[in-house]
Amino acid sequence: MKKPKLAVRPYRHDSKYKFVLDLRGFGKGRKFFRTRAEAETECLRQRTTLERHGREALDLSPHEVSDFIQARKALAERGKTINDAAKFYLDHIDRVLRCKTTVAELAAEVIDAKRKDGRTRKYIDSLRHYFGKFCRDFGERPIAGITVDELDNYFRALPYSPKSRENFRANIGVLFGYATRRRMLDSNPVLHTAKPKLIDKAPEIFSVDELRALLEAAARVAPDVVPMLAIGAFAGLREAEIQRLDWKEVNLARGHIEVTAAKAKSARRRIVPIQPNLAAWLRPYSGMTGRVVPSGARTKLDRVRVAAGLTRWPVNGLRHSFASYRLAATQDAPRVSLELGHTNPRMLYDNYRELVRPDEAERYWKIAPTETAKVVAFERAPQS
Repeated sequence: MKKPKLAVRPYRHDSKYKFVLDLRGFGKGRKFFRTRAEAETECLRQRTTLERHGREALDLSPHEVSDFIQARKALAERGKTINDAAKFYLDHIDRVLRCKTTVAELAAEVIDAKRKDGRTRKYIDSLRHYFGKFCRDFGERPIAGITVDELDNYFRALPYSPKSRENFRANIGVLFGYATRRRMLDSNPVLHTAKPKLIDKAPEIFSVDELRALLEAAARVAPDVVPMLAIGAFAGLREAEIQRLDWKEVNLARGHIEVTAAKAKSARRRIVPIQPNLAAWLRPYSGMTGRVVPSGARTKLDRVRVAAGLTRWPVNGLRHSFASYRLAATQDAPRVSLELGHTNPRMLYDNYRELVRPDEAERYWKIAPTETAKVVAFERAPQS
């Protein structure tokens, strides 16, 4: 390679700046001057600097020279230079020094911001849980000083299942995402960490016979939990949405349930049609007021489960059952997605397609109260 030469040259492409000093061969750009004297002065300054650097290079130990060569080679493979690396690292150090907010301080700020934004207590409690665990290891550290490699190693070392580790990662991502929006960080480092590999398992659902036994047992043992079970199974509302549901939002006359924006996970209002068999289960409760979910529901559900002889309770089983049997009955993923409150039917189609047979779907949507499992209506005082 020809060694670059440092010299002042005429520049004919500009009427004002007539001389140029080309420093590109030395890792810099070009400099333009009005007069040759200005250009020669700068040329002398650059030669002096290069000579001083040459003398300093002679003082480098063999180990330092080897480090320099290896670093330069590794950076060159990625299209970067030693100067690029130095600027990046110094910027990182400066940012850590400028931003003295610790992880614990930021966690408290995020919790307060989410509360002011009107997020649900359940969501805030979940963030507080994950932030608390994270703060035990990183709480006193400046948020700007935590690297991608540290987070990657931390998430991988968590003694949880892949799904639980992914949930942990997602919640800590909220913390760093907030820091990014507040300009404490240039980017969210969690986004650059590895996602745990999740096994693609079909959603667990109730069989037709299991669900029938469950509702009939509820009608005998604890009639006031029948509506919440039937709405989960035949309208597909999320558990949290059912917990917040009020009887005034269940309109049997018009045949729909309103999930208000304030109570929906997606913060979007949606109208869910009441299917004929759901109407049959809810009709004895017409005119009731207050919350759909009764007090002591968890204890009552335990009794119902025993009475029904169920040995398992699928995670989110009622909602998953609705999605599976509804899709099998309608073969209309966009329609069922709207009823579920999904923004895209792709997930529904990928997860629930062909999960149940059409004949089982037909039996499912015929599950209704029988003479031997008649629901007893009763009055309930309005709840505040």
